[in-house]
Amino acid sequence: MRGRLFILLLLGLALSPPASAFRRAGTSGATFLKLVQDARSAGLAGATAALPGAFQGRWPGPGNAFVNPAGPAGGLERSLSLSQERRFAEIRHGLLQASWPLSEKSALLAGANWLTVPEQEITTLEQPEGTGASYAYRDLSLELGLSTRLTDRLSVGGTVRWIRQELHREKAEGPALDLGLLLETGWRDLRLGMALSNFGPRLSLAGEDLLLPSADGRPAQLDVEEFALPLLFRVALSDRLWSRGEQRVLGLLQAEHPNDGRENLRAGLEYAWREQLYLRVGRYFRRDLEQAALGVGFVLPLPDRQRLVLDYAWTSQQRLQGTHLLSASLLY
Repeated sequence: MRGRLFILLLLGLALSPPASAFRRAGTSGATFLKLVQDARSAGLAGATAALPGAFQGRWPGPGNAFVNPAGPAGGLERSLSLSQERRFAEIRHGLLQASWPLSEKSALLAGANWLTVPEQEITTLEQPEGTGASYAYRDLSLELGLSTRLTDRLSVGGTVRWIRQELHREKAEGPALDLGLLLETGWRDLRLGMALSNFGPRLSLAGEDLLLPSADGRPAQLDVEEFALPLLFRVALSDRLWSRGEQRVLGLLQAEHPNDGRENLRAGLEYAWREQLYLRVGRYFRRDLEQAALGVGFVLPLPDRQRLVLDYAWTSQQRLQGTHLLSASLLY
């Protein structure tokens, strides 16, 4: 009964008509923070805020800590992860992350998340064929997180990040905070995850190209409007839908409420065989670009009880080519 109630609440949140969704579109910056960070999460359409936590002996993957900082709590393994995504127009997106246990209940996490765009030639009205100079666009987020178990069923976590955006010789930077919790409901294998991401002050661009010459010699500068960070509130459920011997199927459902768009829903299924082979499928609802996702993962045992985790995901998109994401993680 409780599981059905949670599902109905999620569906109601995700499918409720947002009266001002389109008025909010395009009102935030640093939108690279909304991208799915690793291949396991991408194969599940990003519905990972309620994945089983590390204290259950299941490593949730590097991108899960980005979605819900409570996930790594209680894990007894250190990890080092690298993810690379090839997007349309030669855009590159990546994640480098490390985590290590502080005790049987707590874990520390550090990482960097970036997005780069190839250099473009600068053109003007006077020189439409190019000036000989070029510009580039880069995003970077440096993160430090801490998660801990409060009880045998509840873990909480937080991540502090420093965000920097660069456009040619202009830049904007500032802090942000993520908060999350992960609850074992005690009914079946049902988990509830909740997270608030990218809470922080508004940012604005500054740089030498915004300076203007003045007749009286006093410095002048173009007035640039501030922009908000992409604040996200997530509510998610996960449950073991089927199991037999060394096989299982995990179901995930996640609703998101952004400050710069309409509410949306994500769903995913993960089949696991002996916790070594994983097949994943995900579906996006009420999204402008992403539609569906497919993924596969392998866990390769190494000497001294170490493991190498390899994941791949492909996401289909409307009007744009699909994206490919690869992740590799060493657990030791």
